[in-house]
Amino acid sequence: MLPKSYIVFKWTVYGLATIALFAFQYLVLDQITVWGLTPFLYPMLPAVAASYEGLRRGSVFALVLGVVCDLLVVGPFDGFYTLAFTLAGVIAALIGENLLSPGFLCALVVSVLSLLLTAGLRILFAWLSGGEDFLLMGEIALGETLLTLPAVVVVFPLYRWVHKRCTVEY
Repeated sequence: MLPKSYIVFKWTVYGLATIALFAFQYLVLDQITVWGLTPFLYPMLPAVAASYEGLRRGSVFALVLGVVCDLLVVGPFDGFYTLAFTLAGVIAALIGENLLSPGFLCALVVSVLSLLLTAGLRILFAWLSGGEDFLLMGEIALGETLLTLPAVVVVFPLYRWVHKRCTVEY
């Protein structure tokens, strides 16, 4: 059993790193527009963290991050990011535990999956709500994913650093 102070410290550092990445989204990525699209970093965060932290801790982090995003970012419906990020966290944790060792390749794979999952759920909700141009929405989702993906070179090293510095083997 880990001491409570260790757990609080570790997740405080993750929280501070996440706040820095939110600032990066707001100050840098929100200023970039390519073909009318802006990079959207948030779905990448729970996936990369969960690939390091595993199913239980990674899923809880993804859930909390989803709630925060639901409070800060307009989604297609209330609780959208909570649902999307929790699913992405579970999938990323399973990939990190069973398929790929946590590292850059794993971060890249889970980031793509998380971005596409979030976009896919957005498209599904639009379809259930009465139709949209799905081809256009798919093109936008793919474009946004490709535009956001290079940001993994910022997210991955930061979360890897937090994980390595704040993980204690007992």
